[in-house]
Amino acid sequence: MSYVALATERFAEVVRFYGETLGFPTLQAWDRPTGKGAVFDLGGGLRLEVLDAPTAKPPLTLRPADDRCHLVIEVADLAAARSHLALPTPEPVTTSWGARLFRLRDPDGVSVWFLQWLEAERSPSDSSP
Repeated sequence: MSYVALATERFAEVVRFYGETLGFPTLQAWDRPTGKGAVFDLGGGLRLEVLDAPTAKPPLTLRPADDRCHLVIEVADLAAARSHLALPTPEPVTTSWGARLFRLRDPDGVSVWFLQWLEAERSPSDSSP
């Protein structure tokens, strides 16, 4: 997978959340007559593209966010990741399948999980949050 694209009607808030609040570097941004967007580096080779739904040509029709899709950010040190975020975070929980994690929601309600594997041999294919 190259990147994940999220369309939003709250473009400025969502861009601020991923860029300023979570601290992901902006790789690219544009504001054209055919649409507005920004691309963030989520680490590990994954990028997040945020698209402004109302300015897209044709405009994108959105439904409310649900937990059918969520972003998972794997980190080596969950405590360090929490300390660098510019917002309060819930206490991490330890799962039965060998990870510690916590969940945030972006301004549109999309789930954003921060996850640290507790065993080096565990991998994302072993289970999901």
